[in-house]
Amino acid sequence: MNSLNANNRSAGYARDRMKLLLNSERIGCSPQMMTMLKNDLVHTVKKYLSVDETKVRIRITSKDSLVLHADIPVRSEKE
Repeated sequence: MNSLNANNRSAGYARDRMKLLLNSERIGCSPQMMTMLKNDLVHTVKKYLSVDETKVRIRITSKDSLVLHADIPVRSEKE
């Protein structure tokens, strides 16, 4: 059962990466540029708050228009 969960997780990650790639191509933004954008966002937020960098996610969705979503988990206020 454990390997089934791992396979589902791997499939989910692959699906998310493919969506990111397709949307990034649609707006002319390479995966490398998306990584740079993620790093810049994290660096900026870290000036003010403690961030769990391992759980940061950015994604682009396209329903009516393209929207950039940044999920940046905050641990607590920066001391």
